[in-house]
Amino acid sequence: MKDVHKWRTELSNIEFTFNDRGSNGKVFWQRRKELLLKAGAVLTPDPQINKDGTLNFSAKVAKTLRADHTDKIENGITTEDIIFPSPNELGIFLRYGGENTWESLKDKSGKSLHDWSKVE
Repeated sequence: MKDVHKWRTELSNIEFTFNDRGSNGKVFWQRRKELLLKAGAVLTPDPQINKDGTLNFSAKVAKTLRADHTDKIENGITTEDIIFPSPNELGIFLRYGGENTWESLKDKSGKSLHDWSKVE
């Protein structure tokens, strides 16, 4: 059975960090569909590609997301806070593709967003 995640008010007080594929950033899950990526986040420079050298689907999504926020990115670093509607969209933006960000977002003790928001 697939895990189900749920936003809870207590999550809005936790600073999560993201570190994956050379990207990193500080994130707050403020509301159910509002994740705040703090300015100063470092983006992975190279997209994830298929074996044949083409961009994979999530890298194409990332390319679009980065184009949408090009005015908030300079030299691969975000210059302003950016809001995302889901953890996975945020992760795709940061690491230029990929999937399942729930395990990549960790609090200062190392507990993942997956563990914090999982519905039992």
